[in-house]
Amino acid sequence: MMVRVLQELSALDGGGVAKLLYDYYRNMDHTKIHFDFLIYDYYENGMYEEPLKDLGCTIYKLPRIKKDKIGYLTGMKKIIKDGNYDVVHSHMGSRGLFVMYYGKKYKVPKRIVHSHIAYEPVSNAKRKVNAMLASIAKHYATDLFACGKDAGIYMWGKKASAEGKVHIMTNAVDTDSFQFSNALRIQKQEELQITGKFVIGIVGRLSEQKNYPFLFSAYKKVTEQRDDTVLLIVGRGLEEDKIKKLAADMNLGNSVRFLGIRSDVSELLNAFDMFVLPSKYEGLPVVLIEAQANGVQELVSDRVTTEMDITDLIKFLPIGNTEDQWAKEMCSASIKTHERERYSNLVRQAGYDIKIESKKMQNFYCNIEE
Repeated sequence: MMVRVLQELSALDGGGVAKLLYDYYRNMDHTKIHFDFLIYDYYENGMYEEPLKDLGCTIYKLPRIKKDKIGYLTGMKKIIKDGNYDVVHSHMGSRGLFVMYYGKKYKVPKRIVHSHIAYEPVSNAKRKVNAMLASIAKHYATDLFACGKDAGIYMWGKKASAEGKVHIMTNAVDTDSFQFSNALRIQKQEELQITGKFVIGIVGRLSEQKNYPFLFSAYKKVTEQRDDTVLLIVGRGLEEDKIKKLAADMNLGNSVRFLGIRSDVSELLNAFDMFVLPSKYEGLPVVLIEAQANGVQELVSDRVTTEMDITDLIKFLPIGNTEDQWAKEMCSASIKTHERERYSNLVRQAGYDIKIESKKMQNFYCNIEE
């Protein structure tokens, strides 16, 4: 029996959830399981759309609810009604309530709603609205998922988590492809013309969540103390023009490189000496698992759950008026490559290997109770 799964997420671009699902599906048995995707019109063509189409997936793209509520709801209704799906899996957290509702209405046996956020800085009023939406999503769902314990508690509550009602789907990676390679390090640094530089990097959507103004302020202080650094920014997003203008206005143009969306992140990480992630909030960022598998040092916001700390590579720092502290850590860091190869195995042993975890997830999808 072929199990048909509809995955809902915002976009199939360079974001962590998109890459996660792409990697999970690539490592599953396609004679037993089939994925289709329901996404929204953030990008004309997200980077994983064509690769997933090549794997036989259908990509449905709907207008965002704020742009066209009727088009959003009628389109979703038709997709689920006509799709003959065995599973609907929404990665939209509390906003997955509509897929859960139509999934139940049209008798989809397994309905999964998934939290990828462990903390979000919102007003009390917005928090109450989110809690109400989450309770509706829970009502129509058959299974609650989260990327980690904190994300499960944040979205689905302490009681559900304590009672074992929240399934953890780890943000697993291909640990072999992310293992450090000194040959790739030399190659990528030569390609980017940054040989001899101390390379600081971030892989993250160009959005308010990732806190680029804070990062630029801290990095500006680094450039005032060191003249051998470069900041690589990998990703794109709806605030790209604004963020690029900010870097230019701060006279960072010569030492900040915007690399755009890239399909070679596993290779690029070899060129990094330090990975930075000053996010205002996160779930369990896949990229931090990737960076740890590569053995690169990491400076991470204390708004990111400590569940991410699966090696000895991460240092958590606060992000409130602490640019000097971040700059000090970046300035005092040294290039360390001699032990980086061993970290891919540590990440694998911690339960984050995609080849193992994808089989577990496939079994979960295929265990359908009629």
